[in-house]
Amino acid sequence: MIEDIKKLRHQLHQFPELSGAETETTLYISTLLAELNPDLLQKGTDGKGVWAVFDSGKPGPVVLFRADIDALPINETSDLPYASANQGVSHKCGHDGHTAILAGFASEVAANRPEKGKLILLFQPAEETGRGAKEILENPDFNLLQPDYCFAIHNLPGFPASSAVVRAGTFAAASCGMIIKLKGRTSHASEPEKGQSPASVMA
Repeated sequence: MIEDIKKLRHQLHQFPELSGAETETTLYISTLLAELNPDLLQKGTDGKGVWAVFDSGKPGPVVLFRADIDALPINETSDLPYASANQGVSHKCGHDGHTAILAGFASEVAANRPEKGKLILLFQPAEETGRGAKEILENPDFNLLQPDYCFAIHNLPGFPASSAVVRAGTFAAASCGMIIKLKGRTSHASEPEKGQSPASVMA
Protein backbone atom coordinates (compact mmCIF):
# COMPACT_ATOMS: atom_id res chain seq x y z
CA MET A 1 0.00 0.00 0.00
CA ILE A 2 2.73 2.50 0.98
CA GLU A 3 4.64 1.86 -2.23
CA ASP A 4 1.48 2.41 -4.27
CA ILE A 5 0.90 5.72 -2.49
CA LYS A 6 4.50 6.78 -3.16
CA LYS A 7 4.17 5.86 -6.83
CA LEU A 8 0.98 7.88 -7.12
CA ARG A 9 2.52 10.85 -5.38
CA HIS A 10 5.48 10.81 -7.78
CA GLN A 11 3.11 10.65 -10.76
CA LEU A 12 1.14 13.64 -9.48
CA HIS A 13 4.35 15.51 -8.67
CA GLN A 14 5.65 15.04 -12.21
CA PHE A 15 2.54 16.41 -13.88
CA PRO A 16 1.28 19.32 -11.73
CA GLU A 17 -1.52 21.65 -12.76
CA LEU A 18 -2.37 25.15 -11.58
CA SER A 19 -5.51 26.17 -9.72
CA GLY A 20 -8.51 26.02 -12.01
CA ALA A 21 -6.66 23.96 -14.61
CA GLU A 22 -6.62 20.54 -12.91
CA THR A 23 -8.34 18.72 -15.78
CA GLU A 24 -5.78 15.93 -16.26
CA THR A 25 -5.23 15.57 -12.52
CA THR A 26 -8.98 15.17 -12.01
CA LEU A 27 -9.21 12.65 -14.84
CA TYR A 28 -6.32 10.63 -13.40
CA ILE A 29 -7.83 10.57 -9.90
CA SER A 30 -11.29 9.77 -11.27
CA THR A 31 -9.92 6.77 -13.14
CA LEU A 32 -8.33 5.43 -9.95
CA LEU A 33 -11.51 5.98 -7.95
CA ALA A 34 -13.72 4.33 -10.58
CA GLU A 35 -11.75 1.10 -10.13
CA LEU A 36 -12.85 1.09 -6.47
CA ASN A 37 -16.56 1.03 -7.40
CA PRO A 38 -17.85 3.84 -5.18
CA ASP A 39 -21.62 4.31 -4.97
CA LEU A 40 -21.26 7.76 -6.50
CA LEU A 41 -18.43 9.34 -8.45
CA GLN A 42 -18.87 12.90 -9.64
CA LYS A 43 -16.67 15.66 -11.04
CA GLY A 44 -16.92 19.30 -10.08
CA THR A 45 -17.51 22.37 -12.21
CA ASP A 46 -15.94 22.18 -15.69
CA GLY A 47 -14.39 18.82 -14.83
CA LYS A 48 -12.18 20.19 -12.05
CA GLY A 49 -12.14 18.24 -8.79
CA VAL A 50 -13.98 15.04 -8.00
CA TRP A 51 -15.72 13.32 -5.11
CA ALA A 52 -16.49 9.69 -4.40
CA VAL A 53 -19.22 8.49 -2.05
CA PHE A 54 -19.25 5.14 -0.28
CA ASP A 55 -22.81 4.67 0.98
CA SER A 56 -23.75 1.95 3.45
CA GLY A 57 -27.42 2.39 2.62
CA LYS A 58 -28.13 2.66 6.35
CA PRO A 59 -28.77 5.73 8.52
CA GLY A 60 -25.69 7.22 10.11
CA PRO A 61 -23.26 10.12 10.02
CA VAL A 62 -22.03 11.53 6.72
CA VAL A 63 -18.27 12.00 7.03
CA LEU A 64 -16.11 13.83 4.50
CA PHE A 65 -12.35 13.63 4.01
CA ARG A 66 -10.78 16.22 1.72
CA ALA A 67 -7.48 16.71 -0.12
CA ASP A 68 -6.37 19.56 -2.38
CA ILE A 69 -5.03 18.78 -5.86
CA ASP A 70 -3.61 22.01 -7.35
CA ALA A 71 0.01 23.09 -7.72
CA LEU A 72 1.84 26.44 -7.63
CA PRO A 73 3.27 28.70 -10.38
CA ILE A 74 6.85 27.94 -9.33
CA ASN A 75 9.55 26.38 -11.50
CA GLU A 76 11.09 23.20 -10.08
CA THR A 77 14.87 23.05 -10.28
CA SER A 78 15.44 19.68 -8.60
CA ASP A 79 17.06 16.71 -10.32
CA LEU A 80 14.52 14.23 -8.96
CA PRO A 81 13.56 11.50 -11.43
CA TYR A 82 9.94 12.56 -10.94
CA ALA A 83 10.57 16.33 -11.07
CA SER A 84 7.89 18.50 -12.65
CA ALA A 85 7.61 18.08 -16.40
CA ASN A 86 5.45 21.20 -16.66
CA GLN A 87 7.56 24.33 -17.00
CA GLY A 88 6.82 26.94 -14.37
CA VAL A 89 4.46 24.70 -12.39
CA SER A 90 5.29 22.46 -9.44
CA HIS A 91 3.91 20.90 -6.27
CA LYS A 92 5.69 23.07 -3.71
CA CYS A 93 2.94 22.89 -1.08
CA GLY A 94 2.59 19.12 -0.88
CA HIS A 95 -0.80 18.71 -2.50
CA ASP A 96 0.57 15.76 -4.45
CA GLY A 97 1.16 14.09 -1.09
CA HIS A 98 -2.26 15.02 0.26
CA THR A 99 -3.95 13.60 -2.83
CA ALA A 100 -1.90 10.39 -2.76
CA ILE A 101 -2.76 9.85 0.91
CA LEU A 102 -6.49 10.30 0.32
CA ALA A 103 -6.36 8.02 -2.72
CA GLY A 104 -4.65 5.37 -0.59
CA PHE A 105 -7.34 5.85 2.03
CA ALA A 106 -9.94 5.34 -0.71
CA SER A 107 -8.51 1.89 -1.38
CA GLU A 108 -8.86 1.01 2.29
CA VAL A 109 -12.43 2.31 2.36
CA ALA A 110 -13.33 0.28 -0.72
CA ALA A 111 -12.06 -2.86 1.00
CA ASN A 112 -13.79 -1.99 4.29
CA ARG A 113 -16.95 -0.11 3.40
CA PRO A 114 -18.81 1.83 6.09
CA GLU A 115 -21.36 -0.18 8.04
CA LYS A 116 -23.62 2.85 8.47
CA GLY A 117 -23.89 6.34 7.06
CA LYS A 118 -21.81 7.62 4.16
CA LEU A 119 -18.17 8.39 3.55
CA ILE A 120 -17.26 11.15 1.09
CA LEU A 121 -13.77 11.55 -0.35
CA LEU A 122 -13.34 15.00 -1.88
CA PHE A 123 -10.43 15.93 -4.14
CA GLN A 124 -10.74 19.72 -4.19
CA PRO A 125 -9.39 21.97 -6.95
CA ALA A 126 -8.06 25.53 -6.67
CA GLU A 127 -7.13 25.57 -2.99
CA GLU A 128 -4.28 28.01 -3.58
CA THR A 129 -6.56 30.70 -5.03
CA GLY A 130 -9.39 30.10 -2.56
CA ARG A 131 -11.87 29.58 -5.38
CA GLY A 132 -12.07 25.81 -5.27
CA ALA A 133 -13.85 25.48 -1.93
CA LYS A 134 -16.38 28.12 -2.94
CA GLU A 135 -17.11 26.34 -6.23
CA ILE A 136 -17.55 23.00 -4.49
CA LEU A 137 -19.88 24.46 -1.87
CA GLU A 138 -21.94 26.17 -4.57
CA ASN A 139 -22.24 22.97 -6.60
CA PRO A 140 -25.88 21.78 -6.35
CA ASP A 141 -24.90 18.11 -6.71
CA PHE A 142 -22.38 18.35 -3.89
CA ASN A 143 -24.89 20.16 -1.70
CA LEU A 144 -27.13 17.12 -1.81
CA LEU A 145 -24.56 15.23 0.28
CA GLN A 146 -24.76 17.42 3.42
CA PRO A 147 -21.74 16.10 5.38
CA ASP A 148 -21.97 16.10 9.16
CA TYR A 149 -18.20 16.09 9.72
CA CYS A 150 -15.30 17.22 7.52
CA PHE A 151 -11.63 16.35 7.94
CA ALA A 152 -8.48 17.41 6.11
CA ILE A 153 -4.75 17.18 6.67
CA HIS A 154 -1.68 19.17 5.69
CA ASN A 155 1.87 17.93 5.60
CA LEU A 156 4.13 19.43 8.26
CA PRO A 157 7.86 19.17 7.51
CA GLY A 158 10.07 18.87 10.57
CA PHE A 159 7.98 16.34 12.46
CA PRO A 160 8.77 12.62 12.77
CA ALA A 161 7.65 10.49 9.84
CA SER A 162 4.33 8.66 10.20
CA SER A 163 3.16 10.97 12.98
CA ALA A 164 -0.05 13.01 13.14
CA VAL A 165 0.02 16.45 14.74
CA VAL A 166 -3.25 17.67 16.23
CA ARG A 167 -4.29 20.51 18.51
CA ALA A 168 -7.41 22.07 19.95
CA GLY A 169 -8.88 25.09 18.24
CA THR A 170 -7.88 26.62 14.92
CA PHE A 171 -5.08 24.83 13.13
CA ALA A 172 -4.97 25.80 9.46
CA ALA A 173 -6.53 29.22 9.08
CA ALA A 174 -7.30 30.69 5.67
CA SER A 175 -5.50 33.80 4.50
CA CYS A 176 -6.02 36.49 1.92
CA GLY A 177 -3.56 38.96 0.48
CA MET A 178 -3.75 42.65 -0.32
CA ILE A 179 -1.86 45.17 -2.42
CA ILE A 180 -1.20 48.64 -1.00
CA LYS A 181 0.04 51.30 -3.41
CA LEU A 182 1.73 54.38 -1.96
CA LYS A 183 2.37 57.46 -4.06
CA GLY A 184 4.87 60.13 -3.02
CA ARG A 185 6.01 63.43 -4.50
CA THR A 186 9.63 64.21 -5.38
CA SER A 187 11.44 67.38 -4.41
CA HIS A 188 14.94 68.79 -4.44
CA ALA A 189 17.13 68.03 -1.44
CA SER A 190 17.24 71.73 -0.65
CA GLU A 191 13.43 71.88 -0.50
CA PRO A 192 12.32 68.70 1.29
CA GLU A 193 9.19 70.45 2.54
CA LYS A 194 7.82 70.37 -1.01
CA GLY A 195 8.13 66.59 -1.23
CA GLN A 196 5.93 63.87 0.12
CA SER A 197 7.61 60.68 1.29
CA PRO A 198 5.70 57.41 1.77
CA ALA A 199 8.50 56.07 3.98
CA SER A 200 6.72 56.82 7.26
CA VAL A 201 3.60 55.03 6.06
CA MET A 202 5.63 51.97 5.03
CA ALA A 203 7.25 51.88 8.46
